[in-house]
Amino acid sequence: MEKRLKKIRISSGLEIDDISRATCITARYLKALEEGDFSEIPGDIYTRGYIKEYAKYLGVPFSEAIKEYEAYLKKKRNGDNNSRGRSAGGKNFLRSLNIYSFLNTKNQGS
Repeated sequence: MEKRLKKIRISSGLEIDDISRATCITARYLKALEEGDFSEIPGDIYTRGYIKEYAKYLGVPFSEAIKEYEAYLKKKRNGDNNSRGRSAGGKNFLRSLNIYSFLNTKNQGS
């Protein structure tokens, strides 16, 4: 879909800088959206908001514009879970448990 946004922008004779000024989205992020390089954008909420604003500006329905990003997230989640064998949430839980155990042991020794 994001390649489609670029095609629509170009066929409409619009420049990234013009859209950036109109939407208050940094040109770098607009380019990242067009290329499907979502890792360049600082987070999910920002990415969704930028997609929504960019699509609205070009007259593309949000439900169509968001599809590629949702596919990217699904692939990323599946890839992360399969490659590590556990989710990031599980890793954070174990880290928290280790810190708790360390602090608890330290307090009992005092």
